[in-house]
Amino acid sequence: MPTPTRLVLFDIDGTLLLPDGAGRASLKAALEKVYGTAGSADTFSLAGSLDRGTVRLLMAEAGIEEAVIWERFEEVGRVMEANLRECIAARLHNVQALPGTHELVNALHEHDDVLLGLLTGNFRATAFVKLEAAGFDPAMFQVGAFGHEAEQRGELVPLAIERAKELSGVDFHGKQIAIIGDTTSDIQCGQSVGARSIGVLTGWAVRRELISAQPDYLFDDLSNTEAVLEAIFG
Repeated sequence: MPTPTRLVLFDIDGTLLLPDGAGRASLKAALEKVYGTAGSADTFSLAGSLDRGTVRLLMAEAGIEEAVIWERFEEVGRVMEANLRECIAARLHNVQALPGTHELVNALHEHDDVLLGLLTGNFRATAFVKLEAAGFDPAMFQVGAFGHEAEQRGELVPLAIERAKELSGVDFHGKQIAIIGDTTSDIQCGQSVGARSIGVLTGWAVRRELISAQPDYLFDDLSNTEAVLEAIFG
């Protein structure tokens, strides 16, 4: 197996796919079942958030003791995954890949020198359910860091890099790493390790927000495969 020289980490919601409300619905259902309340889950901003931090904030606001929050936290993930599978099977949500994302992921997968991964606010299990629903093969993403593992997105980056090193033997650093996402949090976490930060306007952030975060590259969408590959390799 060739030694990879690039680590490419994708956000999921708003970057690779649109979940059509499936994530919020499954979160609300899980919180109600596990804690007896969903708090303000209907209005809480999920853009750039991590499930671990979201659950803590919502349940603390709803008056649930912190010890109880963490005691039942893993159950939240299991209930979310089951609910998400049921809702997607029942076609209550139409999870769709965003323009050009299949072509880009496939092109990167064909590069022997690229290690593909995920950097997402989702639980690992729910991330994979969404990817499958949008037609992706989760196995293409060999490493990752997930929303149940930290409360701040920047905390996920070292986890993903360390896992990439364990898998490949390569100590990725600086511009060897590209982080692709649709929020200022995605851009900032890439900048925190000197990675290539690639913003895309297919999520919920407006152009001026992403421009203000000063990504290395900013695309309207990921449909121009060659241009995005140049941003990653150039």
